[in-house]
Amino acid sequence: MNIVYMPGFNSSPLSEKSKLLTAQFPGIVIPDYNSWDPEISYAQLTHCIEPLLSEKLLLTGSSLGGFWAYHLASQYKLPCLLINPCMSPEISLQRYVGPVENFYTHETGLLTKHHLAQYQRFRFPGKPRYITVLHEQGDELIPYQESVKNFVGKAKLLLPGAGNHRFARTDLLLENIRLMTRRF
Repeated sequence: MNIVYMPGFNSSPLSEKSKLLTAQFPGIVIPDYNSWDPEISYAQLTHCIEPLLSEKLLLTGSSLGGFWAYHLASQYKLPCLLINPCMSPEISLQRYVGPVENFYTHETGLLTKHHLAQYQRFRFPGKPRYITVLHEQGDELIPYQESVKNFVGKAKLLLPGAGNHRFARTDLLLENIRLMTRRF
């Protein structure tokens, strides 16, 4: 099974989580995409995913990458695993409007209110084939209650105590990716 992991806002394939996943799942695809402009993000991510659709595919994503994993899994009817997902980026990312810099590549850009308004267009009808959501209760950026509101009764929802936005329970993350790759 192919796995695509989408890092979050201002992150990249150079992040600690990306490196961990690469070490544990050789062959995982981690796209380096523009996380500031949703139109560019969508084009880059679909360009990455579409060639893999003929095989079994699991979409995973953290934070803003979770938004993309969910909505692309909805579009293509794929299973997805979301890690501290940012399901309302038009709200959650408001504090970052203005000049932005990728934490790992140091690439700079501009996040605008126009960019935030574009996210609505990427909410596709339907739902993913199967959803697992991991959201730590100690997430300091996106309250875990958002995942409760969005996914209770719709997904396998795991809410470990403590933690942070980077997701400290990597054992739980790895275990659930392995479970999903065996299941699908």
